[in-house]
Amino acid sequence: MIDVDVEIFEETERVGLIRGDANGDAKVDLADAIFMLSCLFRGGACTSCDDASEVNDDGVVDLRDPVFALGFAFLGASPPPAPWPNCGEDPTPDRLRACSYPGCP
Repeated sequence: MIDVDVEIFEETERVGLIRGDANGDAKVDLADAIFMLSCLFRGGACTSCDDASEVNDDGVVDLRDPVFALGFAFLGASPPPAPWPNCGEDPTPDRLRACSYPGCP
């Protein structure tokens, strides 16, 4: 008999969010990149909505996300994918945990 590990992901309720607004204050600015870096490297508070911190929409929250946000803000790089700049649902399926986002009504 072959033993196989299977991960089961439940479909969660879709939540409106603004991509890049990691701190949930309904604005995308330098504070969000600092918030993400603090979470990743200093043990600071982390977002209640990983999809909001997943700025480059690659399915993971990592160093590339605050770098993407800073590139857009200060170097004229491309903007974050939808839902940005307004509230909306993340159109991209991923394996991020369920989301609780305070920045959208």
